[in-house]
Amino acid sequence: MPVIPHAGQMHKHHLTMSTLASPMSEYFPMHDVEVGNELFYYIFDGEPVAENGFLQLDDHKPGLGLTLKTEYLKDFNIVE
Repeated sequence: MPVIPHAGQMHKHHLTMSTLASPMSEYFPMHDVEVGNELFYYIFDGEPVAENGFLQLDDHKPGLGLTLKTEYLKDFNIVE
């Protein structure tokens, strides 16, 4: 039975690529949103961009292939 991971985050793209049970993955293209509505876009850099309906993941980047962004840190409050 096929499994289609929900939401377009990098860890789910890697899960999709690692098994034959996931023939596709949900993908959300990056777009302008106000800070806080789509947190993942603002804290990580390196999300792949779909071309002709396909994503290419870079096997040569460590981990999930993401890096932490710092440019928007001033827009977030850390609550302990």
